[in-house]
Amino acid sequence: MFAALRILFCVFAFALSFGAQAFEPLNTDDAATVGRNVNQIEQYIYVLNNKAAEDISVINSNGEEFKGLGRATAAPFTYTRGLSETVEASFSSTYYANPNGSYSPLSNYVLGLKWRFWGDGEKGWAFAVKPTVTLPATTSQQAVGIGFARTNYELNLISSYYGDQIHVHSNVSYARNPYNTNYPVSGSIEPLRTNAYALSIAPVWLVNTRWRLALDFGMGSNILLNANRFSDYGMVAAIYSITPDVDLGLSIMRSAANFGTVFSGSGIYSLRSEAGVTWRF
Repeated sequence: MFAALRILFCVFAFALSFGAQAFEPLNTDDAATVGRNVNQIEQYIYVLNNKAAEDISVINSNGEEFKGLGRATAAPFTYTRGLSETVEASFSSTYYANPNGSYSPLSNYVLGLKWRFWGDGEKGWAFAVKPTVTLPATTSQQAVGIGFARTNYELNLISSYYGDQIHVHSNVSYARNPYNTNYPVSGSIEPLRTNAYALSIAPVWLVNTRWRLALDFGMGSNILLNANRFSDYGMVAAIYSITPDVDLGLSIMRSAANFGTVFSGSGIYSLRSEAGVTWRF
């Protein structure tokens, strides 16, 4: 059953992305841009608990850069600036309260550029492309799983459909994730994948002028080269607009080796809870 579900999901996601990393608190990004000379700050906090005792093959936490075992508490921050009505630039980093040690708690410095090349980002179909570059972490940070000590880069193809009562976003991405092979990742020296692919889809329901409710599902390349090729995730989220320019977001995500574990909650999985604010000015 879940094998068939995965196949249908892949077909649907590819169709959305080719047919016609995300606006918080979702993993899936949308094709809209903030607008010329508009600034946006996203400040979120998440707590992630990986249920695996020592199994690095299921530590994939889709949408975040934490690749470690056990518990993580972190605060991802993103600043976005609209260069034109269709192009925006962004910078993000993450502060890790846990794990901590004799290394900087700041990691995952990401530079991004999104170009919406089709649609107005408000009605009907819109398409965008977003390349990003992640600057190297230190070898000490790589050893505990809060970054890779090599420059990483990613290309994300984004499609969005903006209806009157529902928006549907879909992403297809490729990432090149090299790491310093002379040092472990989260204490493991097993070989990791450096070519990663991901698919995701997120329907968002516009309940009223203030509330939006969302689901977000996806699958991505497993971090461990000798494990199952993909891992999956499922998320529920809510966004509340205090004003037209200030949003509060909350999401809960479960990720595992397959959708069966994601949906049932039995077996080995990681659970992430995230909350924060988005401010445009």
